Amino acid sequence: MSYKLLSFIGPTRYIEAYYVYNNKKSQKACQFIQEALLEFFCKDWEKDDQAVIFLTEESRRKNWLSKSECEDANFDKGLKDRLEDAKKRLKLNFSVKEVEIPEGKTEEELWEIFEKINSNISEEDILVFDITHSFRSLPMLTLVVLNYVKFLKNVKINQIVYGAMEALGSPDEVRRMPLEERKIPVFNLTPFVSLFDWTVAIERFLQTGSAEMISKLGIEELKPLLTKTKGEVGRGLRNLINSLYLFSQNVSTCRAPDFKSNIERILNSLPDAEEELEKLRPFRPLFWKIKDRFSNMQINDDITCGLETTRWCLEKGLVQQGFTILRETLVNYVIVNILNSENLKNKSYREVAEAMLNSKYEKIPSDILNLWHEIIDYRNDINHAGWREQNYHSPLNFKEKLKEFTERFGTFLQEER
Repeated sequence: MSYKLLSFIGPTRYIEAYYVYNNKKSQKACQFIQEALLEFFCKDWEKDDQAVIFLTEESRRKNWLSKSECEDANFDKGLKDRLEDAKKRLKLNFSVKEVEIPEGKTEEELWEIFEKINSNISEEDILVFDITHSFRSLPMLTLVVLNYVKFLKNVKINQIVYGAMEALGSPDEVRRMPLEERKIPVFNLTPFVSLFDWTVAIERFLQTGSAEMISKLGIEELKPLLTKTKGEVGRGLRNLINSLYLFSQNVSTCRAPDFKSNIERILNSLPDAEEELEKLRPFRPLFWKIKDRFSNMQINDDITCGLETTRWCLEKGLVQQGFTILRETLVNYVIVNILNSENLKNKSYREVAEAMLNSKYEKIPSDILNLWHEIIDYRNDINHAGWREQNYHSPLNFKEKLKEFTERFGTFLQEER
């Protein structure tokens, strides 16, 4: 694991200025933003860490090298020498590496740039990515690379930054400013990566039912962005994230007695989470997706909750869990409506209810009895992993049958009301 600063340099004759990050101004005026970035982000780095500067052949001549090395150079002292000066001033001993890239004028050149960036990122690196002087389609390509290496190499992105000279005015206007007034803000663009990650995480949860990525991102990813509400930063979001993860685990392991309270906890944590996201408006519609899905669930009792959770399993492709939950929900129906008990965890009641269903007890509605015997066939087949001599079903049949059984049970409960 190493810290790495990844940055681009173009051929432009850059303007000397101070840079400001988190209300802190660079100690000295800089010809290149990279000088300030060493000060802002690299003060505690060690010899195994590295700054990598990507440049074209023209950029190398004009801005990397000094006049003494190249007649075409824009400055008496180029970025290579200025970075060495900054390292000495800040007492840093990590290496600086130059990597030549093409200009990106063709699709082949873009793929070459992609590979050059990728090959300079190692497993579990911690990255600071500066896109101030990236050009053409490089900012977009950068985001693609970052998401690629986050998955492939398990890297961590500490910052994506951009020095916004345009915030001061046009280049001519900035040149006319006294040097002391040239204070270029450095924007932290990392939240946009977090937004992308959260979009993927919530989409994955709503499509598959897995909250693993939501839990992995966790509150720490959003903490720096949150406003303080009710004395604690992120309390509502923390409760929501924990509740979603717990629901995901409960469904995957068929912890049906906990479904109702779990869903209620999700719904109760949404208002506080929404309030904390007031200043993070792009994030709010993502959480509204969760709110819309859970707000539509009918969880009046364990029977309706069991049906709703079976529907959830059907949507998410959790077919085995769906069959198991639906089967046990039919047992709950018999305990409540035939045995007149609310003691759904009582072993004796469950055994009696199952015996009544198996023997087609006359007081149980025929719709429930038919469903029970059809569900049992599919549920046994899937739970025994297909190792039965008879009644082997194609894997393509299970989801359609679960859909049919769920709809039939839903219709029955609707008509019974």
